[in-house]
Amino acid sequence: MVVGDKNMKTKEYLVQVAKENFVAFGSKHITMDELAILLGISKKTIYTYFSTKEDLVVESIKKLVCEFNADIAPILSSDKEALDKIIAVYEVAFDYISKFKPSFVFGLKKYYPEAYNTYKRATEKIVFTEVFLLLEEAKKKGRIRGNVNLILFSKLYLYELENRLFNTDRLFETYSKEELLEYMIINNLNSITVVKDN
Repeated sequence: MVVGDKNMKTKEYLVQVAKENFVAFGSKHITMDELAILLGISKKTIYTYFSTKEDLVVESIKKLVCEFNADIAPILSSDKEALDKIIAVYEVAFDYISKFKPSFVFGLKKYYPEAYNTYKRATEKIVFTEVFLLLEEAKKKGRIRGNVNLILFSKLYLYELENRLFNTDRLFETYSKEELLEYMIINNLNSITVVKDN
């Protein structure tokens, strides 16, 4: 388990420790008793901040999403070309996903529907807002073929990657992040781009 500084007993620190443990071990497998022991506080203290475990899981997901958004903000505001920004965003995404226990997202869906919906809305926003705008920009600049259906491309290749990565094959256990990024993102982007003339 991920153990933190037991002197910090704030709500924010509780959410941070919970998030790290839920991601690493699955939210269903970490109990409120275990979190209390990790933090050196009583379970009752946790319940003064959160009325249910799902409330804590939801807050943990929101924290995860905020951290991810903070990590990709400099990429989105950089001077890089749109396609390079997309690749850089997915490099960050793969760094995050590689830390997920395979059961993390599936456990949210099965046991914590509100938390799962929070996660799903956040990933939809990233793919179908931020990344989609970059795809449109690249298409307007002639970097993507004019006949490409960007919505369909996004649904097929850029959305719900964790489902493919953690399905029965558990790709992260067999292949490096770099290789997965190349085959799942870069090669698919290359398939729709217009080759630059030298």
